Amino acid sequence: MRKKQKSRYKFYVSLAICLLFVGWQLWHSDEVQMRFVYLWPYQEEIIEYANRNQLDPFLVAAVIKNESDFKKGAKSKPGAVGLMQIMPETGEWIAKEMGIGDFVLGDLENSDTNIRMGCWYLSELEYEFGRNRVLILSAYNAGRGNTKNWMKEKGWDDSFNDIDAIPFADTREYVRSVLYDRAQYYKLYKNRLPKY
Repeated sequence: MRKKQKSRYKFYVSLAICLLFVGWQLWHSDEVQMRFVYLWPYQEEIIEYANRNQLDPFLVAAVIKNESDFKKGAKSKPGAVGLMQIMPETGEWIAKEMGIGDFVLGDLENSDTNIRMGCWYLSELEYEFGRNRVLILSAYNAGRGNTKNWMKEKGWDDSFNDIDAIPFADTREYVRSVLYDRAQYYKLYKNRLPKY
């Protein structure tokens, strides 16, 4: 009787291990990741405005995923609005710099406008921070002023890449997460986009 129970126990343990392995493989398949984890709504708008601003569309998708998880009406406690979580004062500045004369704060809730302005802003940060993604994302999250102060205080230049040295824990995690997600978007979608 004990041999029968041991044999049955081994069978169920083996079956459970097999099911876990198959489940893990399915979860990590490209199709499941694209359908449940790395969705890419607003793909056309992202690609259009990324191209207009000479940006990496995979980076823009990763920023939006981390900022709003692609929720159009997202609003943060500090007041950031929309897909790319643009602060109202930043939105007003961007609109002025872009020459958008009839801009009102409600425009930030429009997904097309939000992506267009967010891409323009990311492009400005790319120029300002020498195309250094760690610094660009740090500035997008913690602010340009904070990032410039850290550069000055700590002697960082455009070759800086030590995410662990970023003083704000939230910004460190944000930069790590966006860069990781950017790599995932690239891996999953690079062969599915016309230009890539």
